[in-house]
Amino acid sequence: MKKDETLKEFKNVVAKRNFYVLNDSGKIFLYALVAPLLIGFIVGFISMAIAGAFGFTAGENQSVLTELCNQHLWFGVLFSLISQFCFVGLFFIYNKFNRIQIKACGINFKKVNWLTCVISALIGIVFIFGFGGLINFCFGALFKQIGISTESSFNIPLDTVGWYFVCILVLCVIPAICEEFIFRGMIFKGLRSHYSAIVSILLTGLLFALIHQNIVQFIYPFIMGCVLALVMERTNNLIYPILIHFFSNLTTITLEFLSNIGAINLNFNITWYFVVICVVLAGVACVLIWLADKFYFKKQEKLEIENEGEMPTTKTIMWGNFPAFMILGAVLAVALIVMNIVL
Repeated sequence: MKKDETLKEFKNVVAKRNFYVLNDSGKIFLYALVAPLLIGFIVGFISMAIAGAFGFTAGENQSVLTELCNQHLWFGVLFSLISQFCFVGLFFIYNKFNRIQIKACGINFKKVNWLTCVISALIGIVFIFGFGGLINFCFGALFKQIGISTESSFNIPLDTVGWYFVCILVLCVIPAICEEFIFRGMIFKGLRSHYSAIVSILLTGLLFALIHQNIVQFIYPFIMGCVLALVMERTNNLIYPILIHFFSNLTTITLEFLSNIGAINLNFNITWYFVVICVVLAGVACVLIWLADKFYFKKQEKLEIENEGEMPTTKTIMWGNFPAFMILGAVLAVALIVMNIVL
C-alpha cells in the first residue's frame, strides 16, 4: 500500500498537471490583454514605416494604419486577427512553460452529447435575437446621443457570398475557438479552483467584457461571458461554450449580410415602443436560457476530470481577495477604455 502511494506521489511530481489555479487566471488575463497591444503596436509601426517608404499617405483625419486596412483588405483582415493569434500563442506557450496538459482547458470530443450541442447552438441564436436589439440598437443609439462613436475604424466587407464566408472564418470560427480556450478554458477554470461558481461566472463575464477595451462593447460580452461560463460550469466541456459563441457570432454575421444585400431591413426607428419590444425580447431570452439551465443542463452528468500532476508552488500575490495580476490587468483595461472614449 505504501509503495502504491509513493508511486502515485512520484507520478504527480513528474507528470504535467491537468488543472489551472487562481494564479494562472490572473497571469493569463494580463498576458491576454498586453500581448495583442504590444504585437499590434509593433506590426502597426513596421507597416506604417514600410508604407511611408513607398509614399503611401493617409487622407484628412485618417491614420496611415487605418487607410492601409481599408485600402488593402487582406492586410486589414490579418491585422484584425492579431489578438486571436496572440490568444493561440498564449494558450500553447503558457501551457508549455508551466507544464500543463492541453486537456486542462476541459475540451473533450469523446464525451460530447449531440443534444447538448444542438441546445448550445440554439442558445447562441436566442441570445442574439433576445439581446441584439436592446444592446446594438437601443444602447447604440444612446451612446451616439452622448457623443461616443459606435463605428469601428475597419470593417470587413459583407456584401458578397465570398466575403460572407471570409467573415464566418474570421469573425465566427477563429474567435469562438481562441477566446473560449483563454476565457472559459483557462481563466474560468482557474477562478473556479478558488471561488464559488457564481463569483467565478461573474468574474469571467467581467474580464471578458474588459478585454474588448470598448465601453460600447461592454454590456453584450459581459452577459455573453456569464452565459458561456455558466454552461462551462454545468458541463465542464469547452465544446459547448465554443458552439454557443460560434452560433451567436454566426447569427450576427448572417443578419448583417442579409441586410447588406437587401434581403431584410435592419434600419429601425428607435421609438419608445421599439425599446419596449427589445426589453421584452431580452426578458424572453433570459427565461429561455434559465429554462434550458434548470431543466436540461443541471440534469446532465458533468464531465469529471481527476486532477493530475503536482500543485504549483508559486505563491499567488493577492490584493484583497483577488490576484494582483488580475487587478493590474483590469485597471489597465479600464484605462484603455477611458482612452478610447476620450480619443
